[in-house]
Amino acid sequence: MKRIPSLLLLAALFALGGCEVASKSQAAADKPALAKGVGGIVCPSQDFDAFLVAFMDDPAVQKAFTKRPLQSETLDANADPEPRPVTALLDGEKLKFPLMPSSARQKQDGLALSQSELNGDKEVMLAKPDTDYQLSYFFRKGDCWTLYRMRDDSL
Repeated sequence: MKRIPSLLLLAALFALGGCEVASKSQAAADKPALAKGVGGIVCPSQDFDAFLVAFMDDPAVQKAFTKRPLQSETLDANADPEPRPVTALLDGEKLKFPLMPSSARQKQDGLALSQSELNGDKEVMLAKPDTDYQLSYFFRKGDCWTLYRMRDDSL
């Protein structure tokens, strides 16, 4: 029986190892990539309702899936002669989390949540009945849902 030279044996092993790596790479390419936000947090869900629950109840998810700078719209109640809208871009220390109260906090504070959709974007409104409290959160779908704008219409 002839001995296979070591060099040929090594070449064959490298070639077979490359096939295994290639097949693993192809298998990874066939799986959809999981979207990650800031801090490496994985997108909780592509389904908006499931995403919203995770977003409300976890400040880390809020931090990971909030656009920076975040467009913030408020009303200046002291403007003369009447309240006027004020727009700001929030980032760094101006961006305080949690931005949206948790579902438990919403229930405790008597807030009502409603949703609407426009051109694929989602608007989530929190309002307190019989008061002027009204906050709106605007989400856009990319690799994951992202909060890109907030509006506070409270006086």
